[in-house]
Amino acid sequence: MANGSPANTPKTAFGRFMVYTVVERYANNIQGFVYMGAAVLIIIVGLRGLGTVAGELAVVPKFLLDAEGSKIDPNWVMAALFLEFFLLMILAVVTFFTPEDYGHAAPAEEKPQRSAGLNDLVSVPKNLSADLQAELEGLQNVADRQIKVVNGLIDQYNALNQKITDIQKHSIQALIDLKTKIS
Repeated sequence: MANGSPANTPKTAFGRFMVYTVVERYANNIQGFVYMGAAVLIIIVGLRGLGTVAGELAVVPKFLLDAEGSKIDPNWVMAALFLEFFLLMILAVVTFFTPEDYGHAAPAEEKPQRSAGLNDLVSVPKNLSADLQAELEGLQNVADRQIKVVNGLIDQYNALNQKITDIQKHSIQALIDLKTKIS
């Protein structure tokens, strides 16, 4: 059924207000505010987790610190938690009132699909076909060159890894020799 059919129409004034005003106009804004609230919460809780280190950082505003000026005041953590809770509740209400087919074409509004039979052939001009083939061959050449470069880098990495392993073995052997000479 289409979006405006009686089965999909909100029954209450609040529901109509949410569907036709808030969801249509402000859904993205509300989602953006929720993300901003989450960012604030992450920063505040993260700084609180740093403990006394947060008080020593120059980038942390002093008004966020407790009376001793050593760590983030717990009141800011609670404020950030309540802010995020409030924003998530708003998002939950908006999501609840968002129609199921919001952002999707209703079946009646979809473009009719043409049924493709086995006898339907697509006529491609020969020069277009040749150009497409040349482009695909060019792309294949680029991909082959990139694969060769990546394989070369992998070989270099493996060689460096082997050198590091050899150096580690020699270092361990030198430490063992040094230990036996000392004892």
